[in-house]
Amino acid sequence: MTFDPNTLSLLKSVGIGLAWSLLATLLAWLLLRAMLYTRRWLRLRVQTALRERKGSLSHYVDFARSSLQFLGDVILWGLCFLLADVWVTFVLEQFDATRPWGERSTAWLIETLSHLATSIAGALPGLVVAVLIFTLARLVSRANSAFLNRVQRGEASVGWLDMDTVTPTRRISNVAIWLFALAMAYPYLPGANSDAFRGVSVLVGLMLSLGGSGVIGQVMAGMSLMYSRSLRVGEYVRIGDTEGTVTQLGVFATKLHTGMGEEVSLPNSVVFGQPVRNFSRLVQDGRFVLQTTVTIGYATPWRQVHAMLLEAARRTPGVAPEPAPYVVQTALSDFYVEYRLCAQSNRAAPDSRAKAMSHLNANVQDVFNENSVQIMSPHYMTDPPSPQVVAPDAAWAARQPQPPLTPRA
Repeated sequence: MTFDPNTLSLLKSVGIGLAWSLLATLLAWLLLRAMLYTRRWLRLRVQTALRERKGSLSHYVDFARSSLQFLGDVILWGLCFLLADVWVTFVLEQFDATRPWGERSTAWLIETLSHLATSIAGALPGLVVAVLIFTLARLVSRANSAFLNRVQRGEASVGWLDMDTVTPTRRISNVAIWLFALAMAYPYLPGANSDAFRGVSVLVGLMLSLGGSGVIGQVMAGMSLMYSRSLRVGEYVRIGDTEGTVTQLGVFATKLHTGMGEEVSLPNSVVFGQPVRNFSRLVQDGRFVLQTTVTIGYATPWRQVHAMLLEAARRTPGVAPEPAPYVVQTALSDFYVEYRLCAQSNRAAPDSRAKAMSHLNANVQDVFNENSVQIMSPHYMTDPPSPQVVAPDAAWAARQPQPPLTPRA
């Protein structure tokens, strides 16, 4: 069997092309393995070097390690893409039928890299200006934070600032600095004048305009609460029907612990629109105010009721002796008198005001029962046949009844 010279030449060309293609494939595979091995080796060396220098800079060392790993992965994928393009171009150029594709692939890669380099070179001056603006904003924000930290530590004083308003002031001023820097650097950012960039800006502005009114209202209410100083973290307050200790005064919501095993989150707009009763602001040597109210019929002498309520306060470990507890008669109703016991807690009181109030109310019941005074708000025409008090032998009596208190004339 004989072949004409053209067929033999074609077979020879194809064979040579296949041989060079196999050799190029083997070489590309070896280079890929070498790059992967080099990446693993470098990663181990970097981890070992950073681990030896970790010490007190553990946070920065971890950040540096992750940044270096990310940079190494980017470089590796770039080299892999370049290697794949060179391999494909070389293999396609080995055969007459695919040589135009290989030449076109090389021209496309060169054109893309040239366009990328030109774009980077054109964007460099604007990027330099933007970096300078952001660097200056960084310096100004750090100086602002340093000064406000001195105010918070008491090393400097500003008339309209105190320890409660320094933190929100620092956040607001830093945000304003960075927004101003962004507005100044915006024209210098790459693509800032493109239609796509402008379209995205318009879309973001429209979304903020439509959905941000409620959020802005919450933020403004939160700022008003912080600067009005009507409540602080750790104070015991009543907001509407909710009563508890303030645990967080945030930008969007205020959180209270009620002492009943629950946390209540109130939107700042709701808090700002309701009266806030603060039980801790006027306390001199304690944590909160304790108040309890009883209504007793007119047949019981008011001096005796005062003495019994003060005795209940004396028996409660969480009630501070100074300033002394006191009783006020808040109303003379049609059938009864309303008495209110006011006292302040001390460090022996439970952290929860609800528990402290429970102890105080329990002692009030004990003292009134021991003195045979019924706690009720009667709406009646005549007294009942027997007094409505708890018998001395009931389950509440943990000790022998005390003799009745003698009211002072």
